[in-house]
Parts: sequence; structure tokens; C-alpha cells
Amino acid sequence: MTPSATTRPATPSGAFGARGASSRTEAPRFRVGRPSPLALRRARLTTTTTIRITSTTRRTSTIAADSTGPRRPVGPLSREDQARADALEHLDLDDDLDDDDDLHGRRSAMAGPGGAFVRAVVSFLALWCWRIAPAGCAWGVVVDGRLVRSPLMGSPFQWFAASFVVSSVTCVAALALVRRKLEDGGVALHQPRRTDGVPHHETGAKASTPTMGGAAFVPAGLACALFANKIVGDESVLALCAATLVMCGVGAVDDIRKLRQGTADVGLPPAAKLACQSVVASVLCAWLASGGAGGVVPDTAVTTLWVNSTLRFGRWFWALAAFTVVAESNAVNVTDGLDGLAASTVAFALVGTGMILLGRGQPQLASFAICVAGAACGFLVVNRHPASVFMGDTGSLALGTALGGLVACGGGGMVLPVFVASGVFVVEVISVVAQRAYFEWTRRTRGCGEKLLKMSPLHHHLELSGWGEMKIVVWMAAFGAACAVAAPRVALMGVGALK
Repeated sequence: MTPSATTRPATPSGAFGARGASSRTEAPRFRVGRPSPLALRRARLTTTTTIRITSTTRRTSTIAADSTGPRRPVGPLSREDQARADALEHLDLDDDLDDDDDLHGRRSAMAGPGGAFVRAVVSFLALWCWRIAPAGCAWGVVVDGRLVRSPLMGSPFQWFAASFVVSSVTCVAALALVRRKLEDGGVALHQPRRTDGVPHHETGAKASTPTMGGAAFVPAGLACALFANKIVGDESVLALCAATLVMCGVGAVDDIRKLRQGTADVGLPPAAKLACQSVVASVLCAWLASGGAGGVVPDTAVTTLWVNSTLRFGRWFWALAAFTVVAESNAVNVTDGLDGLAASTVAFALVGTGMILLGRGQPQLASFAICVAGAACGFLVVNRHPASVFMGDTGSLALGTALGGLVACGGGGMVLPVFVASGVFVVEVISVVAQRAYFEWTRRTRGCGEKLLKMSPLHHHLELSGWGEMKIVVWMAAFGAACAVAAPRVALMGVGALK
């Protein structure tokens, strides 16, 4: 059989043959979807790199080989091309890409869970202050059927908002100043780490984060509190501001000693720090007991959960009040271990305490509490996860002193409600005490000390157990918010005992 000149393709027979032919002859179809942000970013970086390399290649071809001066493009270039070449000459592609990565990281942090956490905390507290008293209301007491206005300026919402704005602006400005000093070769203010601390805190971003942020937001909150009280409106507020500022200075000395030694293990000796706290608390309580607050001595009867039951401490109440100031100062210091944890929980506790003081007819002390809470929220702008600055002992000791001092100035009716509002700090301190007690007990009974937790306080135990830092902060802040909301209810349960 002789083959023909043109060979005809075999015609498929049957349904399976037709389907196979169509699959071979049809063009492949690709499904196009919307590119992800990461793909867009890679494409943009690739395009930028290609353009810069092409521009550099074209410019290099116009440079004379035997040129001894600066490598500048020569030839018939227009003014625009010459200016573009001069600009490209000073560009560093690696630095530009690193800066782009840093900018992308900052944008992610602004829109990430840290920013959402700050917005949630500030919105909750601001709405709480607005709900208790909208802007434009007046404060005072009823005397002989008439309202005698107090010399306060603004309302709880205005106190909170003003201190938040002032504190956030101050913290951002101070952080920018510190970064500029570091660029100029100044002394680094990086947070020293403990040798027995969380291992992954020794490296990464936390190892290069500055500290002593309390030096920015604590004075801002105190200034707003004094302004709300017209500077000399209430002597108790002046005493609280003085005690808080002194403890801020003690914390600053502790932080400076740690920075000079480069480790958190050598700050102020624990005995010296406890002595400073005890002196400040004792002086404040002695001044209050002597009638220094306008000749008025706070009530020393401590209310309980039962309506017609009080504990009459008498003069021993001032020992309890001094202990509360020292305990709160140390408790907040212990809690300050994660980004935004101490600032958010203290803000909730202070606003809850302020609401109790408003209900007790002590708006001057309430303005102090809410202003300091607003300042702590303002610090969250730079302390949210990932933190740009830590408060250090400069901030934690001052915040704890402010919270404990409100108990001393408010009297015995504030002991139990503030204890409830400080639920997070109570749990943190209990975890430290339980860890130490269990270790000593097992060392004496079994010959070898064992740990109850992986690490104390509790937030470090959760961190080593696999919890993310942001998850721990959110859950503890939520618990702190619940305790702050419950505190006024506890205070109302003891109101009948004082009648």
C-alpha cells in the first residue's frame, strides 16, 4: 500500500474520542483571583528593584573609564535626567528596602491587635465616664436644700479625655526625642533584662526597647489633676500628687541604676525600696490622721459585704492604709511585665475607684483618679504591643502609690472596693507568694525545692505555657475591667453600714 502525499489526522470515534480531542485542542484556562497583599508587596519591591538596577546600568555606561573625580553621568542629558541621576547616585537600595520593611511593620502595628486593644480600652473607659456624667454637668453637695458647687473644672469625661490627650502627646514627643538622642550617639535607655527572666525577652525587640516611660505620663496626669482642681482646690489631691511624684522619683533612681549597670538585677536594694515606700506611705497617713486635709479626718470604719457590719479599727486603720499604699505600689510593679498590661489594668482600677468616690461625694479625689487613669491610657499609645517604650519602675511605683493613696484619703469605706477593683494585682501577688511558699515548703519537706508555676508572676507562667503575649494582656485586662465594674457594686453594699 502506497502512502498518500498528505496524511489526514485520525478522526476520533465515539464520545470518549471527541472529549479527548476537545481537551487537546482547547486552550488552557487559568483562574485569575485577586492578589494577596503579600503578593502585591513582592511585586512592588521587584518592580522598584528592576527600575533602580536599570537606571544604574544606563548611568554606568555613560561614565568615563579613566575618570578620577566623583562618578557623575556625562553626555547629552537633559536637566531632568541629570537631576534624576544625581538623586539615584545617593540612594542605597538595601537601606531603602529596610526602611520600607520598618514602615510596613509600623503600619501593621498601628492596625494590628495592639491598636485595636488600645481603642477598646480607651473607648470603654471614655463611655463609662460619659455615662456617669456627660460633659457640662456641675459637681457639688447639697447644703440646707441648696446645691453648693465644688471648685472643680469639667466632668469625668473631660478629665479623662484631657489627660489622655496630654499624656499621649507627651509620650510621643518624649519617644521622638529619645530616638533622636540615640541617633546622635546618646546613652541608650534600653530596658535591662533579668538573668532569671523569660528567655525570649533577652533578645529581639524587647531587648532594644527604651524604658522610664513613667517620667513622661505620670507628670502629665498629675498636672491635669491639679488643673481640674484649680491647683489648690483640695489639699488631699495636693498630698496625693506629692506622694505619687516622690515615688516616681524613687522609681527613676531605681531605673537609672539598672541602666548604668546594664542589668535589672542591680537596681535599688529591695530593703531600700521598701523603706522609701514605707516612708512615703507613713508620712501621707500621718498627715491625714492629723487633720491636714482641711481639718477633716477620713472615717476609719472599714465596711464589709454585710449591710450592718463594720470593722472599727480606730487608729490602727492608718497602719492598714499605709500597708495598702505599699502593697499596691509593689503589686503594680509586679504586674508590669508585658506590653500594655500594667497600664490598662491600672486604668480600669482607677476609673472604677473614681466612680466610687463620685458616689461617696468626693469628686476632688475622683478627678485625681480619673486623670491618672487617662494618663495611663495615653501611655498605651506607645506601650501597646509591640511596645515602643516601657514604663519601668518610674511609672509602676507611681501608679500603685496613686491607687493605694486613694484608700488612705477616702477612708475605711474604700478598703474593700479598691481591693476588688485591684483584682488583677491581687492575683499576680498571690501567684508570687504561692510560688515562693511552695518552693520553701518542698525544700524543707522533700529536700529539693519545686516550683508551683513555671515562672512567677502568673503572666510569665502563661507566657511559658504557650499563650501569646497579646492573648494574656487581653484576658487580664478583661478580668480587670470586670473587677472595676464590680467594685462600685461592692461599695454600695456597704453604704448601709455607714448610716
